[in-house]
Amino acid sequence: MNNDHTAATSVPGSAMRYVMPSAYFGLGGFAKAVFPRLDALLHNHYGYRPDPFAFAVFDFDGADATFTSNGTTFSVQPYLNALPRRPFLDVARAIRRNEVSANLEHLRSVVRFDYVHPVDGPGMNQMPQNANLAYRLVWASHVVPDLQRKLRQLNPNPRALERLTRERITVSERSVIWVVAGGASTTGPGGLIPLLAEIRRLKPRETNLFAVVFTPGAYHDKSAEHAKRGSAIFRATLEQLIRIHDDGGFSQRYDTNGHSLVLTEEPFDQIFLVDGSLGGGKSELKTEDLAELVARFLFKFAVGPLGERMLGRIADCNPPSGGHTT
Repeated sequence: MNNDHTAATSVPGSAMRYVMPSAYFGLGGFAKAVFPRLDALLHNHYGYRPDPFAFAVFDFDGADATFTSNGTTFSVQPYLNALPRRPFLDVARAIRRNEVSANLEHLRSVVRFDYVHPVDGPGMNQMPQNANLAYRLVWASHVVPDLQRKLRQLNPNPRALERLTRERITVSERSVIWVVAGGASTTGPGGLIPLLAEIRRLKPRETNLFAVVFTPGAYHDKSAEHAKRGSAIFRATLEQLIRIHDDGGFSQRYDTNGHSLVLTEEPFDQIFLVDGSLGGGKSELKTEDLAELVARFLFKFAVGPLGERMLGRIADCNPPSGGHTT
């Protein structure tokens, strides 16, 4: 796939342009591949990334990821939320010693302690209960505040609106939130459902919430054991989403200090599954090409009529609010 982003470039002020306020939240490695490419497309189109576009990537692996376009390197570091592993390691070791403190005993009802292992290294090593515990220990302190900050950007402040007007950029009355995650690893599936539930609680009512999830077919160059475990994790995640849909939601305590996640509706308005295979599996796209494909889709959705048309065709999306909300 051609990664040259020059074709997306517009000359500032040459014509009326458009922006749909969008917040992009990523989990793990696939998001790290997509977001720098999307950032590059937005910078090439507008000359900068306008305020109504908010980015955040949550990962237990603090490694950087970059993409170079037209001589400029775009990094995830400015919006990477490297979640601390120390709370998880401390509690996991206490579990192995059977020395869990009293204030953490309530976690036994939602975390399988016998499947928690204090593995020190990037990511969660395809151990779902590791991710389950690790997210709960840092959720209220590290994830929720970042979500709150970034969601405010869906409502541009007067100074940002004035700049957009001066640059002949029209701001859509609609807004969209995207959650991008791998579905056959650990960091993505472990955080996907709680992140969707938290965003449902925090977001403006009229803002649409979409998920982009990479299926096991998108994971290449993995061992047979990794692929087997990844497929099981993916199936378990989809089954949990189906149960939430059938049961009308869920309610769980999601940290050590009483923060709860309560979901009484479907966790998303639409989910997009990215498989990575072509022609019924006859050929496969590389990770870089998949990331490019998703980035271009998100870009087209945000900067032109495609997004408006698609929102109009999604049965459960809300109509325009008539203006930005606070």
